[in-house]
Amino acid sequence: MLDRSKLKKVLLIGALLLPAVVATQTIYAQSKSAKKDLDPEPEFVGGKPELQRYIDANLRYPEKAKTSRKEGVVYVSFTVSETGKIENAKIVRSIGMGCDEEALRLINEMPVWTPGKEDGVVKALPVVIPIAFRLP
Repeated sequence: MLDRSKLKKVLLIGALLLPAVVATQTIYAQSKSAKKDLDPEPEFVGGKPELQRYIDANLRYPEKAKTSRKEGVVYVSFTVSETGKIENAKIVRSIGMGCDEEALRLINEMPVWTPGKEDGVVKALPVVIPIAFRLP
């Protein structure tokens, strides 16, 4: 068993080393996330403005939603493959009345995207985008 003076020394040494351990982990976490920020995310060719143009030009407001005056935002998740193809599209947030099906159709018919990278390597990565249904 440790006597009081030895216990105090152990606790003091531990208290002095703890900030160094925490600082090291923080620096590692920052450098790791900073590196990740350099990797490009998957992107619609032409960026967000072109993505919005594609949605505006191709979205067909479902008749059922129109007659019911249904508006809202459908969130769709999907994977952009290593080749830029859209895969595994799923509704994350639904508004119903045919809008979910239309959002999936729109996503599944999208042209090829620019794939993203992770740690400098092109990989299949997830994306979530909102599709807004607004009546004039």
